[in-house]
Amino acid sequence: MKHVMTPNNMHLADVFNETELDVLLKHENTPCISIYIPTHRGGKESQQNEIRFKNAMETIKSIVPTIDLGPAMALLDNSNAAFWQYQKDGFALFISPELMRAYRLSMDTPQVVVAAEQFHLKPVLPLVVYDTTFFILALSQNECRLFRCTMQHCYEIKPKNLPDSLSQALRFDLQEKQLQSHTASQTSQAPGRKAAIFHGQGVADDEDKDRILRYFQAINKALTTFLGPRTDQLVLAGVGYLHALYRSANTYPHLVNAGITGNPENLTAQDLQKAAWEIVAPRARKDLDQAVKAYQDLKGSGKTANDLAYILQQALTGQMKHLMVAQDVNQWGQFSWNDGPVFHSEKQAEDQDLLNVAACQALRNGAAVFPLPLEEMPDDSPVAAVFH
Repeated sequence: MKHVMTPNNMHLADVFNETELDVLLKHENTPCISIYIPTHRGGKESQQNEIRFKNAMETIKSIVPTIDLGPAMALLDNSNAAFWQYQKDGFALFISPELMRAYRLSMDTPQVVVAAEQFHLKPVLPLVVYDTTFFILALSQNECRLFRCTMQHCYEIKPKNLPDSLSQALRFDLQEKQLQSHTASQTSQAPGRKAAIFHGQGVADDEDKDRILRYFQAINKALTTFLGPRTDQLVLAGVGYLHALYRSANTYPHLVNAGITGNPENLTAQDLQKAAWEIVAPRARKDLDQAVKAYQDLKGSGKTANDLAYILQQALTGQMKHLMVAQDVNQWGQFSWNDGPVFHSEKQAEDQDLLNVAACQALRNGAAVFPLPLEEMPDDSPVAAVFH
């Protein structure tokens, strides 16, 4: 994971993973302050990043006036103006008397500030629960590129013996065919003779297909050697007719059926990652699908619940197997283990999200926790649990 120390010596990371979650989940020194703001990656809109952060700092100072915000406030200095121009899709900051950790997030986040007895971790749970490694093979006339990706990052890798480009391998044949095509267009094309049309968009003739297929076989050989026994999904990106040709050469068993159609030279690594994630995401949710099925199968048996007050009290018992919580809504209020929950219809200054309380406690006691949109929750409830 990439770590950066900001000019004010604050810990900043570009990836939020299970290790980071574990550190924050186990932290006990209160108050635990959580700040989330949506951010923009560049352009004029990036000016909103610093403004939103400044507003969040003002909110924290009004809720917890005694907390030391020095390193975080330094991010508002003029010397750190460039910091806010290079963000991702969201920014999270966690502060306590002993800890200050910040994350640039590759996901949209709400704008929320919470001060409570535990950190507000529900917004970042999808980055851990659903993250998975996958590969993108981007094929074009000029490039052959392989990317290793997760939900949060994407970077190019160069396996040994992976050919550089399709055009390089075919350059002499293509030059000859283009010359023949040019000559034919200036005279009269001989009956029965086709002009070369391999330009990255149309379809290739039989001779082109044969050469391309041999080239793809070389790519496949390098890939299968590199990937070995891995089971990570491989997504193909390229113009339409290349997909069928590559699949005929492919022997890697985890090449997914769907692919990214179009010239990948026109797409950034971020564009490719985003398009590929839409394809591979269903596999990352297979454990969630099993939890939803278990909930539906066990309804009425006494081993399920969708009442938040009851689930909060049961979270300490260690009897919870699965917990599903709505990631796009919050249930604000107060909670103590002795007195139970007090629910509020709107957030008050010192409120916490009681769905987050249930999720954090379930994680600490060994349950699998799955955040998902409210519209996908079982029984239209913002919380659902399955017990052992």
